Amino acid sequence: MMKTLISSIFRVSVLTFLVGGAVVVLLQAAGLVLGDGDFVDAVSDTVAPWAYGAAGVAGLLAFALSYFPHGDTEDAGADQETAAPVPEHA
Repeated sequence: MMKTLISSIFRVSVLTFLVGGAVVVLLQAAGLVLGDGDFVDAVSDTVAPWAYGAAGVAGLLAFALSYFPHGDTEDAGADQETAAPVPEHA
């Protein structure tokens, strides 16, 4: 239950910071093309903190998720150990 909740919030925060970062870059590029320094500063002051905050949340949740067991990776390793031995010199 807890892993599902953290994983869901992690996915939303990753999506938020990726979209937010793209918006910051695109709007600042538009401000550069238009030659409007005030617009570039306004984008940095309004949109960027949301993207940075979401990136921080995603990083903390990724750290928390590393403490949960990963069921798929353990099963894949077990299959390789039970494979038939191959002679070293054929």
